Amino acid sequence: MSNANTSWARLPPELRDEVLSIVSGLHGTKYSQLATMGMAFLLRNRSLIRYIWFRVELESYHCCKCPLEVDENGNDEDVDVFGEDPADDNLIVYAFQSLAAALSTWEPRSHLVLDISVSSPSDALHCFKYLSFCPDTHLGECSSLLQRSGDDQQGITTIHDPPHGWVAGRQTAAPHERSIYNSFDEIMSQASFLDEEQEIRWWRSMPLMPAVTAVLLRQQTRRQWWPATLANMLTRFPNMTKLCYEPWREWSQSQQLNDQLTQQFIDSLHKTKLSKLTIFENFNEAYTVSFPSCPAIRVPSPVVSHKLASASVQLTELSASFKVNASCFFWASKRYSLEWRNLTRLALTARALTGDEDFEDISSMLRNAAGAALKMPKLETMELWNGRQGVAMLFRYQKARDGQSAVITVRGTLELALGSAVTEAWEAVALRHRHGRVVVQSSLIKPNVIRSHGDAIRQLGLSVEVIRPVSLRQIIEEHQIREGLTTI
Repeated sequence: MSNANTSWARLPPELRDEVLSIVSGLHGTKYSQLATMGMAFLLRNRSLIRYIWFRVELESYHCCKCPLEVDENGNDEDVDVFGEDPADDNLIVYAFQSLAAALSTWEPRSHLVLDISVSSPSDALHCFKYLSFCPDTHLGECSSLLQRSGDDQQGITTIHDPPHGWVAGRQTAAPHERSIYNSFDEIMSQASFLDEEQEIRWWRSMPLMPAVTAVLLRQQTRRQWWPATLANMLTRFPNMTKLCYEPWREWSQSQQLNDQLTQQFIDSLHKTKLSKLTIFENFNEAYTVSFPSCPAIRVPSPVVSHKLASASVQLTELSASFKVNASCFFWASKRYSLEWRNLTRLALTARALTGDEDFEDISSMLRNAAGAALKMPKLETMELWNGRQGVAMLFRYQKARDGQSAVITVRGTLELALGSAVTEAWEAVALRHRHGRVVVQSSLIKPNVIRSHGDAIRQLGLSVEVIRPVSLRQIIEEHQIREGLTTI
């Protein structure tokens, strides 16, 4: 690399960016092989870096459906049975300390994405053969079962592992409760902190990382960030303006506690420079079979929706899916006289848009949404939607463009007549914001093409990014593989 004719510095900036993107997306490469070259790149050219995938790989754990492995002396291997290894917490602590020490020396810049993933090699084995782990880049091909099998689709159709619920290429039984707990374990659940106060002091002792402007916590990390831990971690990014948070729903009675702590996390966002927030609570309807006390359909906490409404008044873009309910969000708007002076794009899931609610509930929600839109002078797009197996519904308002009329789009698996009260409410929005007249467009989707909420997002054609594109692909592919389908 020292030769002038092959010097890294002589490459065009766009080519250097491409090389760094490729390096960040390499799979199965020993980091030691890249250490000398990689560190030299970083030291001399870190101002060129726009994306970092920080992946923490935890210890392997034992599957409850598999026999314990034995060593050469016939003794059980020292493999964690429940996925709760204290060594994992120590590893995470050390990893974040090392990350902060490195990034604290980076000068602030206009754009640097930090993508954080936490997983174990055991996660994609046994019951969850469809899991994939990849960077959030345009070159990030997810190494899932479909990609690993290549062109030979027999690699999928011949999977036969009855103890783990796979028969003739299909997952015919829901994962065992213990298996789910293993991969959805809490992050830093047994870290070496005496209490919450000590953990807070530890996070605050960590140097700031001012170069980071965006943080991604994607759904491929199934382990749960405790809301208090997440709030403390985000304080280390003083220049963060974008946050994408894709947690999984809880599968136990701890959901209520998690909702309570989530309120505190949302309150902490007031202290940030955040302008764009995406929250997407992922789920798999098949997993609830393993938890009889767990409702099949998640009921969001009204207070979480109220808190998010209040915390979002500073934002320019907001998307919140499944962890909130649009009706409760707009109730808070009216109750607390909230105004969003800078908000341009808003997307919320609405429980009313599932076919389970009567017309008046839907009408009331849409009128309240219009009332909130009156207090969003820069609003360009609002999307209210919902989706699950067999159901996909969307209400979208888009402001007038290029002298055209404002457009309301109603699309989904069910027919939805808006009624005069709703259309008049949104005509008032268009008049207030000088968006011109309102045109209503409607279309239907066949329910049988909606196998999951991922299919719903794709079929609805949402214009607001409610989830990272790589995450959406992973969700859709996961359901396809479980059902024995072999095309994406």
